[in-house]
Amino acid sequence: MENGIQKISKLKKFGIYKDFSWGDLTDFKKSGLIYGWNYSGKTTLSKLFQILEFQEDRTRFEESEFKIDYVENNVSKSVTKANITNFPFIVKVFNSDYISRIFTWDEPESSFDPISFYLGDPAGDIDKKIKKLESDNKRWKSILEKRHQKSIDCFAEYEKNNGKFSSKSKNIREESLPRLLQPHEFNKSKFSDIANEVLDDLDSHILSEENKEINRRGALATNTYAPQQENFDYSKNLKELSGAVKSILEDSAPQSIALPSLDANEELFKWVQEGLKFHQDKDECQFCTEKIPENRMYNLNAYYSKKLKEIQASISSVSQEITNDKTGLDINFPKVDELAEEYKEKYSQKIKAYKNDALKYQKQLEVLEKDLKRKPEDFFNSIDATEIVDISLKSSIEAIEAIIKEFNIWINAFDQRKQEALDRILKHYVAEYLKAENYIPKKKAAELAEKNKLLIEAQISSNEEEIQSLNAQLSDKVQGQEELNQSLKILLNRDDIKIEIEEEKFILKRNDYPAYSLSEGEKSAIAFSYFLTELKSLKKEGDIEKTISFIDDPISSLDSNHVFQVRSLISNFFKNCDYCQLFVSTHNFEFFSMLLDSKTFGRITSSTQEDKRNLYFIERSKEGAAIIKKLPKSFSSYKSEYVGLYSILKDYRDLADKNDYPNVLILPNALRRFVELYTLMKYPSDTEVDDRINHIFSPNSQTKHNTKLLHWFSHQNEFEKIQTHDGKILQIEEAIDELLTHIENEDKLHWEGLQKVA
Repeated sequence: MENGIQKISKLKKFGIYKDFSWGDLTDFKKSGLIYGWNYSGKTTLSKLFQILEFQEDRTRFEESEFKIDYVENNVSKSVTKANITNFPFIVKVFNSDYISRIFTWDEPESSFDPISFYLGDPAGDIDKKIKKLESDNKRWKSILEKRHQKSIDCFAEYEKNNGKFSSKSKNIREESLPRLLQPHEFNKSKFSDIANEVLDDLDSHILSEENKEINRRGALATNTYAPQQENFDYSKNLKELSGAVKSILEDSAPQSIALPSLDANEELFKWVQEGLKFHQDKDECQFCTEKIPENRMYNLNAYYSKKLKEIQASISSVSQEITNDKTGLDINFPKVDELAEEYKEKYSQKIKAYKNDALKYQKQLEVLEKDLKRKPEDFFNSIDATEIVDISLKSSIEAIEAIIKEFNIWINAFDQRKQEALDRILKHYVAEYLKAENYIPKKKAAELAEKNKLLIEAQISSNEEEIQSLNAQLSDKVQGQEELNQSLKILLNRDDIKIEIEEEKFILKRNDYPAYSLSEGEKSAIAFSYFLTELKSLKKEGDIEKTISFIDDPISSLDSNHVFQVRSLISNFFKNCDYCQLFVSTHNFEFFSMLLDSKTFGRITSSTQEDKRNLYFIERSKEGAAIIKKLPKSFSSYKSEYVGLYSILKDYRDLADKNDYPNVLILPNALRRFVELYTLMKYPSDTEVDDRINHIFSPNSQTKHNTKLLHWFSHQNEFEKIQTHDGKILQIEEAIDELLTHIENEDKLHWEGLQKVA
């Protein structure tokens, strides 16, 4: 390289560049393309070039150190803070600081200095070229209007306000599903969302007449049932009661003396036992007042022993248990009519089965009652118990509970079934309409027309850029005004915002009035137009050959529709001038790919030698410091960011020894971005990636679990999180393997395509 910056030998304490050294990184060339994710250090690097631009330290990094090696007339030199005023090149930097510095946006009377250009076209050649280009543009615009705009406008009828989708959604709300949906619940926007879901296979969403009516009724259905009690207490185990009765019958009280009169008369037996408690410690009979015979109380107490009382108490207790068990058989089950029609018959059968079992159970309880009544006739001897049949009510009650639980689940899932039916019937109506409208061929025709429109507009834009370049040679300050307005028209795709000259100042106006409340995109577009106009001025003055330009993310505040225009403006300017050096940094892969296609940075392929690859990558180290590296080939070898990311993941997965993988720190971002693109492709909705993951992967799959760790590497602070969560980075290998295995096994056609391009 004859002139320009070779490398940044040292960059220390310069913001997030903690202690960067160039090492064996390939030297800068005439042009350099720098790629990096947001907050990786691109803008900070542009501020280093700002120091060279103003030849003074305008940063806040007071303790920073740097050394930049450059070549001047084939002689190698270095620049540091100490000798910055000796740096021989003009440096122009476009970044966020540039935008803030050039304009005071919020002041209505703000203005900025006009840019002067060299006058003259003595031979009139430039004027002829301009007229030829203007004539070509007129022809291109005619072709666009007559051939392609008709298809575009026809297709636009569907999604425009009060268009076909609006009309059809209203018809479905009012005629097909009356009183079910409000306008905000199903309108043009919702119709369009469903259309995108069913487009891949319209026929699979069109229902038969029978299924159509079933789902329509399901969507319109209302719930008239309430959940029922589903758990019931049931009687004690009959076998336990039988055992208790048998134990009582077989038990006997010891009889120390014989009192035949009491043995023979049960009523007398009870009467004496009851009266005994009134005569303890008494000498006279409380009934007849006669003196109680000697030893009579002793003999009676011996006759009515403690064991006898225990047997009597057991009889009373078990009798009460049997009574309670009989009462407990009358369970208050829900009425048959309280259940939905499809549950009534089998529920009635189970209730009948229970009643039959309960009747059998009750009869066995009656047998036990009869046995207990036999024991008072013979307390002093063991007697045999009647054999009973063991009846269990558990199975019949559980059968009833199972039906009620099933019914309650049915009730609880009513809203879900209704929503599912609504989803199916809406997809049917939408798919049926799209097929009747021949929507897909119209869509393809419109898409082709849009592509042709872009090509034509690109040609028109290129011609206008060349017209702008030629006009630059025809005027002085007025031409500076025209240059800015041409660039603004290209970038904004409209001409309501213009630059005018008043008292030697550029004044910004919207529709001939001072411009207020500019959007961030408008600010960026105006600032970038001004920056390019400055470069064109340097070109006219013959200084572009010694100018180093650094452009940092010129599309950061612009939407995707303006990416091509920015690329076109950069490409057209730098391909038509012998500039000293150009650096462009970006986080946008689409813009990065467009710049590669422009050939401004040479032709880069996967086979390009490393020393000829003027592509660089900025990332954060484990310590959070920014470093500049060679751009991985996977980013520059593919036109698709998605394929490039897949190549990174596949290369890492295929390594036998992953410990020394050089790009381990970009894996979290690469995996996160790959999952974003994959899920967006599989489920193209505007939901968050979490929602798309929930739709695509099964709830309990390891793949879904592993994708959750991607939140540890969020958009702004992924590298800081790596530092504080080392355990998470260790899961990257598993997450990559699980995800690729899932695609290989569950998405075979997609996997086959990836193998062919990666």
